[in-house]
Amino acid sequence: MSSGRGAADPSFLSAAPPLLVELITSPGCHYCEHAREVLERVGAEVPLQVTEVDLDSPGGQAALARWRVPFLPVVILDGELFGYGRISERKLRAALAGTGA
Repeated sequence: MSSGRGAADPSFLSAAPPLLVELITSPGCHYCEHAREVLERVGAEVPLQVTEVDLDSPGGQAALARWRVPFLPVVILDGELFGYGRISERKLRAALAGTGA
């Protein structure tokens, strides 16, 4: 039988360390705003530490060179490419559930 500490137990979620998220953006990017909104909604339920990085910064250019994605924004979860372009909230939630976050 389960110990009762699972995804439905809010104390379990708050005890988890935040998942590191990098959001590579650019001014005027419509999908970037959508990604911010998705991360904000999900972050209200799952501990996330989101760092927004401008594409024109050295960090943004390094991410672009490493991941070679065709569209912004770029979302990186704990150092791994999650997605780019229009970010799916459902896919993000499923990925986070798979990490135990």
